[in-house]
Amino acid sequence: MENGVITGLREGDLDLAATLNSGQMFRWWRDADGAFVGTVGRRRLRLSQSDDGGRVHYAADGPEADAFVRSFLRLDDIDLPAHAERWCRADSLFAEAWAAQPGVRIVRQDPEECFFSFLCASVAPIRRISGMLTAVVNECGTKLPDGYHAFPHAAELACVTEDRLRELGLGFRARRIAEAAKQLAELPPDWLPSLRARSHPDAREALCQFFFGLGWKIADCICLFSLDKDDAIPVDTHILRIAQTRYTPELAGKSLTPAHYERITAAFRERFGERAGWAQQILFYRAAVGSRRENRG
Repeated sequence: MENGVITGLREGDLDLAATLNSGQMFRWWRDADGAFVGTVGRRRLRLSQSDDGGRVHYAADGPEADAFVRSFLRLDDIDLPAHAERWCRADSLFAEAWAAQPGVRIVRQDPEECFFSFLCASVAPIRRISGMLTAVVNECGTKLPDGYHAFPHAAELACVTEDRLRELGLGFRARRIAEAAKQLAELPPDWLPSLRARSHPDAREALCQFFFGLGWKIADCICLFSLDKDDAIPVDTHILRIAQTRYTPELAGKSLTPAHYERITAAFRERFGERAGWAQQILFYRAAVGSRRENRG
């Protein structure tokens, strides 16, 4: 693995721990030294941040490791503190969320792992999702050095039966994963990454049309966290509650129909602009993750 350091990070550019624990991904752990370890595609990655937040130390497989890490953390894509300053002026609820936890970034995940991760995420807490994915990876993921496992490609996952997936703890999700793996394995290997070149509406529609039972929320998670669609707003129960009390009060007490979903996502984009997905993730962190940490003391 190549070792290096990224320097010059300012306050609010990145909180590595909060970002990796913000519900975007589910297979990152701390090692004995407190660094985060995981994989992106077939590449092993170890990350840690200095106490002052100004440096990220990394160890990464493969060529051009510095560029790879910067791309994964999307450090060159958006000036997060500058955007957050504007969003704080535009919205007091966001200002509270940012003050409580600045530096939560959107990362650029491997699209295939992101796709299957959020198919597993239905009606499950983060710890349960992590456990399911770990079981799948241990079953059929490619073994890498030092105890790492890469997430299986669709063709590898398609070889695991629905019954075996149930045995691994996926429950009702097993059928969905088995069917989606077979469908995705029949497509060109670059089909998912190629959606980065399409508009957000086109990418979301392609995902929903091709994979039976994949709705807008899961598609928007895949779009935001792996396909660079920064205006995607995954509307889960936390974001729905925020919207109904803050941005679309006319929808208070109403169910989340397709028309209401579109109204909520439009309201976020009206308030926060073309990078509204980033603002949404900071609000989500405050509602879904930060509040639990505060309650634990």
